[in-house]
Amino acid sequence: MKVPAGLRVGVCSHTGLVRGGNEDDYLLATPPRIAGAVFVAAIADGMGGAAGGAEASRTALRALAAALLEGDGDVDCMRDGFKQASARVAESAAAMPALRDMGTTLTALWLGDGFGVVGHIGDSRLYRLRGDSCEVMTVDHSLKEGESVLTRCIGGGQSECDLDSERFEVTAGDRFVLCTDGVWNVVDVRALATLAAVRDPQRSAERLVRAALDGGGPDNATVLIVDVVDPRLSENIELELPRHERPGARALWPIAGSLRAPIWLWLLLLVTLGFLVWSGLRLAGVQPVDWLTR
Repeated sequence: MKVPAGLRVGVCSHTGLVRGGNEDDYLLATPPRIAGAVFVAAIADGMGGAAGGAEASRTALRALAAALLEGDGDVDCMRDGFKQASARVAESAAAMPALRDMGTTLTALWLGDGFGVVGHIGDSRLYRLRGDSCEVMTVDHSLKEGESVLTRCIGGGQSECDLDSERFEVTAGDRFVLCTDGVWNVVDVRALATLAAVRDPQRSAERLVRAALDGGGPDNATVLIVDVVDPRLSENIELELPRHERPGARALWPIAGSLRAPIWLWLLLLVTLGFLVWSGLRLAGVQPVDWLTR
């Protein structure tokens, strides 16, 4: 994908060790502008069952992208993007009764020439690492930290949303980390700050997700990392990012428990095979008990 030359990017996503599907989704995009360079990074954690959650996160990100990639990166543009995302998710839910309660968190970062804009609703998070500090730039919209009971979201039976949004200055050396609650809710603050500071953004993203899995992987885990090497963003360059859910050899990443073949299937196969052998011996005139005791 194309990324402004002043940025470095890393990404990693994993289903986790409990869930059967990944309801997280993310967006990394560079608007096709003639002059100047901007970059959009966004993350969404869907809810409403495997099908509903995935559809909600995907739909919200597409609607947000359509608005942001045509806008100028101000707070009003971000609000319009969230408004369109909310309306689109509500339309999709109304069109399919089975998905009527689907919803998603949505956290977006727009980086322009020396500035950034954040838009946020739900309990995914945006962190900023600057110097020795690791600052949470978003507020969780949930009843209690660590519990996935949201007070605000995109969808969830609502056609409108109430987001948090602000514009801020960006300086060289800033690192922005977007992650779902499957990461920050499992990896403690100190470990998260340490792993988020790993120099290579791709390796940092992978280690954060791996730490979430080592902590039990109870939820989908997704991390986006954006490094600001030069806040005066210049022409776009081509950057190769992982296209699959998890990087590296598959053997290094555990399989979600819900995706493993259940033991009862093997037991059923063994019993069936034993019955077939027993029946075959009887048809051949052999008494299985006598044959086994010889």
